[in-house]
Amino acid sequence: MNSGFVIAVGTAVLLMMAVFIIIFVAYYQQKQAKQQLALKELQEQHRRELMTATFRGQEEERRRLAEDLHDGIGTMLSVTKMSLNQLERQLDEDNIRINLHVQKTRSMIDETMTNVRRISRDLVPTTLERFGLLPALEELADRANDSELQVQLDCPENMGQLSPSIDLMLYRIAQELVNNAIRHARARHITIQLQCITDAVRLSVMDDGVGFDFDAVTESKQGGLGLRNIESRLSVVDGHVTFDVAPGRGSHIHVQIHLQTPQPVALLG
Repeated sequence: MNSGFVIAVGTAVLLMMAVFIIIFVAYYQQKQAKQQLALKELQEQHRRELMTATFRGQEEERRRLAEDLHDGIGTMLSVTKMSLNQLERQLDEDNIRINLHVQKTRSMIDETMTNVRRISRDLVPTTLERFGLLPALEELADRANDSELQVQLDCPENMGQLSPSIDLMLYRIAQELVNNAIRHARARHITIQLQCITDAVRLSVMDDGVGFDFDAVTESKQGGLGLRNIESRLSVVDGHVTFDVAPGRGSHIHVQIHLQTPQPVALLG
């Protein structure tokens, strides 16, 4: 057998082996990539499930605290006020000093009862559960309004129906941002804007406060907790937040959540 033929056959065999090895390596790498992608998807799904369970637990704890406040402390304050009223009727009307003290005590009880009801509403937004997101945001704005602060709600009247979980998430985010604008930014005017487009819902909270340094706040363990909490809530769904903020000027914070089911279009005029 001639040596040229042997060399040709050997070369062909080596080429086939090389092609086989290349195909095998490519197949193995593709399989590894698919496995890594599947693992990442499982890890992301697990993370979302954990975050969902965490927020569900937080809401359940809020509800428990609200019930304890209403049924426990609220009831005790009501009974104390009734006892005080009975005591006042038994007092001598000529004893002005004691009557004034009773009236002052009753006023303090009334103020405490108001605070208990306010805290209970903040913990569990019953208006949200009964009437939906827009009435709950209206109530949030009305409670914040006073002689030195104006909170304006800018929402379409014909906004599409969202799921209860999205309603709750948007309400909690608006609640956090409004509280931050009041307590930290010292804002005098706040606008809550809600828009629903074909496949997403957008929430914006804008204020005329003193602003803040985003990097400095998020690096702070305590100061950035609320902002990180917002990002964590949005990570559970297909959502994101944009912070248009800087020291010395008002803040514009925009949240957008992708909706699985298209909603009726309702744009702001």
